[in-house]
Amino acid sequence: MTKKTLPFTHYLVGGAVRDELLNLPIKDRDWVVTGATPDDLLSHNFQQVGKLFPVFLHPKTKEEYALARTEVKKGQGYTGFICDFSPAISLEEDLARRDLTINAIAKDKDGTLIDPYQGIRDLNNRIFRHVSDAFIEDPLRVIRVARFSARFEQFGFNIASETLVLMTQISQSGELESLNQERIWRELEKSLSYPNPESFFNVLDSCQALEHVLADFEWSAIATLLKQADQNLLSSFDNKYLVWAYICHQTPPNKLTPALDKLTCPNQFKHYANLVSEFMHNTKLPMSAEEWDQWLALFTAIKKPQIFNEFTKLLSRLTGTSINDWHDLRSNIASVSAKDMMKQGHKGAELGQAIKLARIAKLENSLNPLVKAVEIN
Repeated sequence: MTKKTLPFTHYLVGGAVRDELLNLPIKDRDWVVTGATPDDLLSHNFQQVGKLFPVFLHPKTKEEYALARTEVKKGQGYTGFICDFSPAISLEEDLARRDLTINAIAKDKDGTLIDPYQGIRDLNNRIFRHVSDAFIEDPLRVIRVARFSARFEQFGFNIASETLVLMTQISQSGELESLNQERIWRELEKSLSYPNPESFFNVLDSCQALEHVLADFEWSAIATLLKQADQNLLSSFDNKYLVWAYICHQTPPNKLTPALDKLTCPNQFKHYANLVSEFMHNTKLPMSAEEWDQWLALFTAIKKPQIFNEFTKLLSRLTGTSINDWHDLRSNIASVSAKDMMKQGHKGAELGQAIKLARIAKLENSLNPLVKAVEIN
């Protein structure tokens, strides 16, 4: 069975249509089905994946097909909706519940675009504009618009003033506190990999949402830093873990650890964020050779040179030190070979201690200004 033989009307919608119009690669295709019931799709071997919403997977392509639906706000947060997905719901009614006009464009099987809310106009004018006042009913949309800004700022997109007003109203309403932390992190993490990750935080700050979304972090310091930073500072790190570490570096370690846990931050993001925070708050340069050896081991600098090299961009900027000096630290310990130590007769636990002492000696004998000189009595 192919899409052409489906016995019900279906339309390509949302991000796939938007990205195609922007000449961007299409990663996922989502479809809306009108005039059908769940049984109609199930009878054609579609697999239902949503209990609350009528979403189905195509039996071959595994693309998502959702029955056209409308939503009525009945409770708090982004989950407080009652859905109607009867066959009488039209495509235009379904598109009306979407967040932004540029995401409310559909395309039929013949390639004809259906654009009841002037999304193509806003796409051409590079405007993020809400479809209707129902935008204010879903607090997650504040976070999504911030993410879209991080992704599409490179194309010159801006938020319509009236949409920013609604986003601020949501922030002031207390509805953001009802959001699931995992959903917030999901949007945030995507933003860290986009061309302009700083836009995510700047947009949240501009609509008074940053103080709610990152309430347990030093959010005011984050906002100030990004305003003072060079343009595209965050994207220059080329690594989402380091972008996040920069965002976290002014939050002290004792405050950062519970904040990361609350935000359901994955372990690797926690690791680098904690390393930078600990370094910036509790480390005084220069350090002794032994302290550097411990720190480099904690960072797994030998095993992960690529990440370490990226990390040095961040720390050299934050500490005002030379990136070459950071690279030299790793070169010193990397020159110590376990194989050479074994040739000298070291083995077992003694081998590990011999490697450690050899690395410390290499660091002590270097002229690296980051290493504290050995005092001679």
